Amino acid sequence: MKTGFYLRLALDGMKKNRRLYLPYLLTCTGMVMMFYILYSLAYSPVVREMRGGAVMAMILLLGTVVIAVFALLFLLYTNSFLARRRNREFGLYNVLGMNKRNLGRILLWETLLSALVSILGGLAGGLLFAKLAELFLLHMSGCEVGYALRVEPRSIAAAFLFFGAIFALLLLVSLARVGISRPLDLLKSEAAGEKPPRANWVFALAGVLVLGGAYYLAVSIQAPLTALSLFFVAVLMVILATYLLFIAGSVTLCRLLQKNKKYYYRSAHFVSVSSMAFRMKRNGAGLASICILATMVLVMLSSTSCLYFGGEDALRSECPYDVSFSLLYPSAEACSPEDGERLSALAHELTGGRERDLTAALLSGTSGYFEDGTLILDEFSRFVDLTSTAAELDRVRSVFFLPLEDYERLTGREVSLAPGEALVWASKGTYGYGGFTVPGCRTLRVAGTLAEAPLRFSASDTLVVAYCFVIPDWQAYTAELKSAVDALEDPLISMEILQVCNFDLPGVGDEEQIRMTEEIGLAMTDGKEDGGWVSLSSKTRAADRSDFFSMYGSLFFLGVILSIVFVAAAALIIYYKQLSEGYEDQRRFGIMQKVGMTRVEIRSAVDSQVLTVFFAPLLLAGVHLAFAFPFVQKIVRLFGVTNTRLLILTNVLCFLAFALFYVFVYRGTARAYYAIVSEGEG
Repeated sequence: MKTGFYLRLALDGMKKNRRLYLPYLLTCTGMVMMFYILYSLAYSPVVREMRGGAVMAMILLLGTVVIAVFALLFLLYTNSFLARRRNREFGLYNVLGMNKRNLGRILLWETLLSALVSILGGLAGGLLFAKLAELFLLHMSGCEVGYALRVEPRSIAAAFLFFGAIFALLLLVSLARVGISRPLDLLKSEAAGEKPPRANWVFALAGVLVLGGAYYLAVSIQAPLTALSLFFVAVLMVILATYLLFIAGSVTLCRLLQKNKKYYYRSAHFVSVSSMAFRMKRNGAGLASICILATMVLVMLSSTSCLYFGGEDALRSECPYDVSFSLLYPSAEACSPEDGERLSALAHELTGGRERDLTAALLSGTSGYFEDGTLILDEFSRFVDLTSTAAELDRVRSVFFLPLEDYERLTGREVSLAPGEALVWASKGTYGYGGFTVPGCRTLRVAGTLAEAPLRFSASDTLVVAYCFVIPDWQAYTAELKSAVDALEDPLISMEILQVCNFDLPGVGDEEQIRMTEEIGLAMTDGKEDGGWVSLSSKTRAADRSDFFSMYGSLFFLGVILSIVFVAAAALIIYYKQLSEGYEDQRRFGIMQKVGMTRVEIRSAVDSQVLTVFFAPLLLAGVHLAFAFPFVQKIVRLFGVTNTRLLILTNVLCFLAFALFYVFVYRGTARAYYAIVSEGEG
């Protein structure tokens, strides 16, 4: 046979099955396009050269990997569905004289055509929309927008190689499937009888227990670091439980309803419940996949949009002052009050007296493992150890020490403390111990607690629970603590001794804030003499703003891109599910009519099943989102976003938007379903 003959058969097969192939090719094209856009942005010189571009490029590259893995798994899933729908056609070819090598040539042409359409169409779409995506990303990140068009040859090559390899794998899987099958099996694949589904109590109960465990983790964990460490464990538990519930739990529920004779033996319930059991047996995995994809979209989009729109609040949490200076000292003995006075005077002079809320104070601090009023420094390695348990992470503390005289100057309050006594402020909860001890140092007796922090701490300072002790003999105690830290000779354990100077600059623009900060730093450095402080660092909210929004903007952008991909995948699964059920119900309509059911009764029973099956994933995804809220709330808090009302709003809006899209998909795919069913009614 001529090569053109197999090409014509491949084209005819794709044309006759356009209901299946058109959405499949559109989805493949979209994935290639998204892959190209993310890959090209990750290696774009515009992105990499901007402020915060390295972090943004890393996030985009991670998104490219996510799309690549998802594309591989999803295309394998959809290709298996296409193969099942073509079994009868290939069986007929086989009976008419074609051997498996001939069928392989048809599959080869179909795969080549699909690959060419998908890759070339995806690259065309990527080239067309890549610049628009770049402008959108830069605008969200608050960066200067350029309009020069670029083509990334590396991205084109990567898309060709990766998706070419995927289609080659799909061809091998299809050839293997045809190679191990027999002609009669292919012909009878759609007509073969189906065994009644059996209730699997073990799997159904396991699904309930695993889901309950995941929900318990979500609502019971209080510490943000623990929530982050256990988040992926809970995600895996939810995925496993969702599949168990849809595959085994739904069939078990139908069997329970069938045992209830008063409920089951009614015309409104008899057909719908019995058919529902068969539907859930066949489509349980697909429905679970839809539910998981919906949950991923909702959690990802709500959290990234909360981070982006709450970015300014997060920036203010991380940078509580407009400008912050820190002088680092090698020891407590090297500290000099004159350094703080000079830094404050320079701030007043070079800002033209526009500084407000100026705070200058000595501050020392370290971190460790806290237990019963004792800070164990040599246990701090647990904080960075991947084997740390949740309970161990919850016991990590940051501690700061402030001189009494600085506290009195900052607050205007006079406090009487004897040597060895302290006032304590806790960033969360209350300090419930009468003393504080560090091995190798004196024990501090807690003489009272503070309701408010003596100065504003940043979000990174209070990432774990932080304590600030106000002590009268600050220099002597800091020297003791420094000696204890140095004696450990552990690079993971450090202690900082600082002179801080913080102030706000209301009404001053970002560029002017940065300029003033640089001038103060240069003036302070030029006047430095030998000895004393060893380094000067500065931080401005204006300079950090671009870093923050480059990270949060890229996360939001990635959330939008991945949501589009996952939503398209969910829509395709829904569409294929409707088609497969349509072809199956096409035969059942005739049987139902023969046993005496009217068209109205049949349509009512089918509508009940379709609506129940279709909206079950959306409802369960909403429940997953509600229980995931405490987890997400604690994780976004690690990024500095503490606006709970904003997170609730983004969750509600994202769910409503997704539900609206879901209904739209239902209306579109239901038309295809009823069109197929109607073909067999006559």
